Amino acid sequence: MKARGTRGGILLSVEADDTVESVEAALETHHELLSSKVAVEVTGRIDLTVLDLIRSKVGEAGGEVSDVRPPTSVMQARGETVIVSRTVRSGGRIESSGSVVILGDVNAGAEIIANDDIIVIGKLRGLAHAGAAGNDKAIIWAQHIRTPQLRIGNAVAQAGDENDPATGPEVAHLREGQIVLRPWS
Repeated sequence: MKARGTRGGILLSVEADDTVESVEAALETHHELLSSKVAVEVTGRIDLTVLDLIRSKVGEAGGEVSDVRPPTSVMQARGETVIVSRTVRSGGRIESSGSVVILGDVNAGAEIIANDDIIVIGKLRGLAHAGAAGNDKAIIWAQHIRTPQLRIGNAVAQAGDENDPATGPEVAHLREGQIVLRPWS
């Protein structure tokens, strides 16, 4: 993990080969720098417990994780990917010319609109519109999809209700012009 100062705080660059132990050691070394705004740049596939560890250590130091994002070169390759490291509350609206990744829940009354995919590491209860610019290959993935309305491209569907016994992650995609919601495995 690399750390560098920014105008508003510090930027932590987490790489694919960083382990929980190596990140924890680096955070202990830079503990005093974690008391302000901290942005996290993920440069490859990482274990999500690394992000949880960073949030925990920053919180202990009195700081705030303000942003979690892919490296700049990835963002420019396929359009803007927006990564939101919090729950999106009712009335909130997130839009992207690429994909949207939510590290939290999407509450009822919130809207997520993306030209590509929508990924929610939590419950999706608000409106989700993937493939908003006509991308029929877009998907919506969430730990639990409980939204009153899903949209992919020009297709619209209603998802299950809160009492649905489905457990585990779910994915919605288009098949023959219809939105299909199924367990993800």
